[in-house]
Amino acid sequence: MNISTSVRYLHKLTDGYQQSQIVFTAVEAGVFALLDEPRSAESVAEALGLHPRGARMLLDGLVALKLVAKKDGAYRNTPVATQCLVSGSPGDQTHILQHRANCREGWSRLDEAVRKGGTVLDASRQRSPEQLRAFICGMADVARQSAKAILEEVDLSPYRRLLDLGAGPGTYAITFLRAHPEMRAALFDMVEVIPIAREQVAEAGLLDRVEFVAGDLTCDTLGTGYDLVLLSNVIHSLGPDANRDLIRKCHDALDSGGLLIIKDFLLDPDRTGPPFGLIFALNMLVHTESGDTYTVDDVAEWASAAGFAPGRFVAPNAYTRLWLAHKNQA
Repeated sequence: MNISTSVRYLHKLTDGYQQSQIVFTAVEAGVFALLDEPRSAESVAEALGLHPRGARMLLDGLVALKLVAKKDGAYRNTPVATQCLVSGSPGDQTHILQHRANCREGWSRLDEAVRKGGTVLDASRQRSPEQLRAFICGMADVARQSAKAILEEVDLSPYRRLLDLGAGPGTYAITFLRAHPEMRAALFDMVEVIPIAREQVAEAGLLDRVEFVAGDLTCDTLGTGYDLVLLSNVIHSLGPDANRDLIRKCHDALDSGGLLIIKDFLLDPDRTGPPFGLIFALNMLVHTESGDTYTVDDVAEWASAAGFAPGRFVAPNAYTRLWLAHKNQA
């Protein structure tokens, strides 16, 4: 790589925050909902209460990002925006983008977190109801494709009683139950999350097959009698000791021969990839005291220590990386 190429690469990396800010601002302002039909900058400004100059510059920035097209002075969504940036669209990502926008404060203090080795944010500050909904519904935005990937990779037809730990909006359970009519599920999450999960399950028409359990998975018991436990995107928020304890509790919750599915941004053994997982570890650094992303070997060791049979690693893509382990037959 010559110097000129290296310079362009570094500039592209360090300009990234500008591009994300353009997208976050447009999503938070509601720009994309207006642009299914062509509109002028003045019309957008008036509808959203923006300054005409600011609206014009924001829209032109979206043109640069290929999220909006401009013709004869009028702006309109490109297919990417229509598919993913309009609330209720088939690939709706608006909630997860709002959540990522809410993470800006933590990332702005990365230098402090690196020096401390953990978050410098006020641990006593709670998410607002709006922030909580953005986070939980954002999990649904990203889980839809991952849930389908699990169904394609893992035969769930033998299983009848699912425990979905840290279930969030219940997207995985909903997807599994739709695919397997004989399955029932218990959704376990914090008390403030349960109403959102109930809304999603009700909308899916599955309330008669779902139980909701409010609790803290780090200190509460998980119950027993399950033949399938899903631990999706949970372990990265906890430290190694807490994960070791949690996986042991998953083992206790399973019947003989039951299956544990751990889905997370699992890293290669030498921690050189995938890139998303390496960067996400820093997201845990700035927002948690002990969270991290972990290697496949880490998870295998925790599962073995808990008493699981030797497991296997499945990686449909960089975002859906799975460790599958069965509880030994009695």
